[in-house]
Amino acid sequence: MPELPEVETIKRGLDKQIINKRISKVSIEKSFIKKVGPSANAFKKALEGKTIKNVARRSKLLMFEINKEQSLIVHLKMTGQLVYRPKNNKIVVGGHPIAGPQNLPSKFTRVTIQFADKTTLFFNDVRKFGFLKIVDRKELNEALSKYGREPIDKDFNFPHFKSLIDKSPRKKVKSFLLEQKIIAGLGNIYADESLFVAKVNPERRVDSLTKSEQKLLFVAIVEIIKKAIKYKGTTFSDYVNAKGGKGNFQKHLQVYGRNKLECLRCKKGIITKIKLGSRSASFCPICQK
Repeated sequence: MPELPEVETIKRGLDKQIINKRISKVSIEKSFIKKVGPSANAFKKALEGKTIKNVARRSKLLMFEINKEQSLIVHLKMTGQLVYRPKNNKIVVGGHPIAGPQNLPSKFTRVTIQFADKTTLFFNDVRKFGFLKIVDRKELNEALSKYGREPIDKDFNFPHFKSLIDKSPRKKVKSFLLEQKIIAGLGNIYADESLFVAKVNPERRVDSLTKSEQKLLFVAIVEIIKKAIKYKGTTFSDYVNAKGGKGNFQKHLQVYGRNKLECLRCKKGIITKIKLGSRSASFCPICQK
């Protein structure tokens, strides 16, 4: 699933491309009608003839402002992807990699938004877990209230992080990091990488962390997220920015996706992948205590 860095990269790419563009037509694939809201007809009516005023993001949620009272919110979930195709064909791709983003629409295209200048925004989703919804200001605030502070927020500091730890003493530390109400935007990839940098075993309880370990984990989370944003995230194997440049965080991963490989730090441990609740965790059993 795309996490904060991936969705932030999408936001930054689209922000430069679709602001103040008038939407001429919206098409919804039949099997996806129930995943747009409040209804297919209301969805089209709210968008067609309107312009995108602003593109924003909170956690993994994208928000496209239509006017002061209405916004389009988009969640990519597990397999969602947004592709913007400008007239020069230098596409902006973000989210779950899907082969052949240049050849759209495809069998995975669920929603197509055409702009008056002949450019197009495609929402593709293999497993159809994502959603697009028109919301009013109250509904938007309700959606945003479900998220905690993000690691890149100015007020995400160590005293705040410590207060979150004190409120969830019995949680496993990996589960704690994945709770969006606690810390917004972290998912499997960056939680695993942060715990590795801090040398903390994901199975430990939150209340077992020493103060020095808490500080190490706090610093690791902030640094990993900022670095991942710099490299445009991890799931961007098909990402091409507005200038045609490519980049991803894949080559910087130290534990995620390295199951059964030698630990890059201690050279003694073998990266182990375990089941932790409904999620997984990858770590080095030697240097993560």
